[in-house]
Amino acid sequence: MTKATRARYTLEFKQEAVRLVESGQSIAAAARSVGVAEQTLFNWV
Repeated sequence: MTKATRARYTLEFKQEAVRLVESGQSIAAAARSVGVAEQTLFNWV
């Protein structure tokens, strides 16, 4: 059995995703637009 690898995101990518939420987008919409799971973006915010 192989171990799943976790995605790595740069600090700039995270900051840009959080900026989308802070500018008024919902977490769900922002997560879809940048291609990450909602829970991941929620943790970043």
